Amino acid sequence: MGKTWKVIELLQTVTKYLDEKDIENPRLNAELLLGKVLNLKRVNLYLEFERPLSQSELETYRELVKRRAEHEPLQYILGETEFMGLKFAVKRGVLIPRPETEILVDEVLKVKNELSSDAPAVIDIGSGSGCIAVSLARQWLEAQIFATDISEKAVEMIRENALLNQVEDRIEIIKHDIFSDWDDALPKKPDVIISNPPYIGSEEIKTLPKEVSMYEPETALTDRADGLSFYRRFFQLITEGVISTKYLFLEMSGTQPEKIIEMCGQFGLPDTEVINDLNNIQRVLKVKVY
Repeated sequence: MGKTWKVIELLQTVTKYLDEKDIENPRLNAELLLGKVLNLKRVNLYLEFERPLSQSELETYRELVKRRAEHEPLQYILGETEFMGLKFAVKRGVLIPRPETEILVDEVLKVKNELSSDAPAVIDIGSGSGCIAVSLARQWLEAQIFATDISEKAVEMIRENALLNQVEDRIEIIKHDIFSDWDDALPKKPDVIISNPPYIGSEEIKTLPKEVSMYEPETALTDRADGLSFYRRFFQLITEGVISTKYLFLEMSGTQPEKIIEMCGQFGLPDTEVINDLNNIQRVLKVKVY
């Protein structure tokens, strides 16, 4: 028979192992992975620190730790993450929600009282996991929410997360490519357009951490060009009259905000505001169109 491992021994050993593999916050990772195996919250691990693991629990834990040591994102291994205080399912093939994107949602919610419509239309373009659309649906009950994505996996994930957060009847989910013709199922005069687009340039993508470059979907990260293609497309759709909106909210990478703001002026959209994130990075572009 092999060694009997107790919770506290495993946490100490795995923390050291993950640290040697250059995993950030190794103790937290060790705790969350073990919590998943034992179906325990982190705090409860320490209430049961003398608990021995069964052989099957130990094998399952080893497999999860191995995946994390290979830099697979913790969120994919756990199958979930938090965003705006809500739980979201996440799977390979769909971008993991980031804390900085919560600023995008907060900024949209600030303008809801400025809109005269009883049922304002809000379109989340490139919705991914649906974190933006679902969060807005939970907090802006009057709004008609539309979520679009080019990826079938993303469309399925949006549906799953809308159901998980009990807003499945409040979000219209549409598979759509923003570079194709505007879909007739989408309003042509939405009150708000919001997007966290693929904004990483083809050169910059080579510099990303392994967790991102090796595992997250490339199409959700980069336009395979200069990182500005989606911004140009949004501005083009508005200035050419294909769609009209009152507000446009876009997340930015922080590396090219000046170029994006300059582009706004070139397209005749000078009424802009930039909101910084907690690291003082220029993160959100708010464009007042009307």
